[in-house]
This record gives sequence, C-alpha cells and structure tokens, in this order.
Amino acid sequence: SSGINAEYGDKRHRKFVQVTHSRNVTGFFGDYSLYHCTLHTSYGKIISNEKRYSDFVSLREALVKTFRFPPNSLLDFPEKKVIGKLKEDFIRQRQQGLEDFMNSVYLRYSQDINNFTEQWLCKG
Repeated sequence: SSGINAEYGDKRHRKFVQVTHSRNVTGFFGDYSLYHCTLHTSYGKIISNEKRYSDFVSLREALVKTFRFPPNSLLDFPEKKVIGKLKEDFIRQRQQGLEDFMNSVYLRYSQDINNFTEQWLCKG
C-alpha cells in the first residue's frame, strides 16, 4: 500500500469520506484491488490511504466488536467475490458501496467512532 497522506485544510469543511479510485495489484497469493480512501474531518484534516476490501471487512468487524453494534445496524457493503473481482464494473460498484458504508459510519456516529475510523485509515 502507498504512503498515508494527511494534510490540513479549511476548518469549516464538513466531514465526509470518498473512495475515489482503485488500482489492481498482483500479489504473491493472488490479484486484488486497492481502494483509495480519503477522509475529510470536521476539523479540516484530510487523511488518504489505500485499503484492500478485506481491510474494510476488518473495520466493520472491529466496529461491531469494539462498540457493540448489533451486526445488522451497520450498512452492508458489497460481498466478497472470487471470479470477476477485477472487472471494471464490479470494482466501480464495490467502490461506491464501500464509500456509502464509510459515510454511514463516519457521519452517523460519535466522535469516538470517528477517531477509531481515522486511526484505521492511518494504518498502513
């Protein structure tokens, strides 16, 4: 994964998350996509990093465990797919689903959950 990009902007920015693009990677255990995720905080910081689909799954599991969410209370995101997972249409749909999930978490819940989500994105 590429380096983390964090910068400060105008403090009046509204908070939101974007999953703007992806890139396919050939790894030792198979091919996968990295999704570029950018989080805009309410205090003007912008955090960007690339994450695998499995990282988003791990975030969802950690939110359920750490904050005791009922599993069905969090927005679902696209399921895991083995065949066709690198096709452009599937990646676009997954990218939108991941962005919707991230915004549902980041915009609806407490500062503790926002901090947890920001720390997750900062991890390489």
